[in-house]
Amino acid sequence: MSRFLCPAIAFLLAAPIAGAGLPARAADDAAGLIDKAKTALAAGRTTKAYLALSNALAELAARTPLFLTAGALVQAPSRGYGQYDARPHNAYTRNERIQVYVEPAGFDHAREGDLYRISLVCDYAILTTDGRTLTADRALKEVDIISRQANTELGVDLLLPYLDLKPGSYVLEVIVRDKLANDSAKVRLPFRAM
Repeated sequence: MSRFLCPAIAFLLAAPIAGAGLPARAADDAAGLIDKAKTALAAGRTTKAYLALSNALAELAARTPLFLTAGALVQAPSRGYGQYDARPHNAYTRNERIQVYVEPAGFDHAREGDLYRISLVCDYAILTTDGRTLTADRALKEVDIISRQANTELGVDLLLPYLDLKPGSYVLEVIVRDKLANDSAKVRLPFRAM
């Protein structure tokens, strides 16, 4: 196996597919695609193996509950998927806006002819450290992507409005909602207002 395969792909090639938690058709489709990838890889047809694995990942992603692979306070907007600089501290002055990067995964795709649609909405809430909601905003950002591929990697940048908070400790809760699956995932990020 090539040393350049990502860990998720290497895991899929090595692990048997039990199908736990997946509808039978999805588990069968994903398992069949992984078997095709194993056969192609054994025959030295790495391009065919890669494409079969990409399709298997898309099949699994569309049937996995929405979750976040990353959520971080960042210094600036990302440069692409996974290309972000985490903020070295979580303290904000009164005139600073909070920037956040999240990576949703397991989102659904809607087929539109030969195209795939992803439809996500990002909400946020500012909580006290004991969990009381101080302010919240639905639909801070909407992500509507139409692609010729069933993308499984997605990074989303969020920029919160200016917050008028008293100095102290707070928790930022970011909620990502999948409009196609009626599913959601969230991350909580502690921060301080100065």
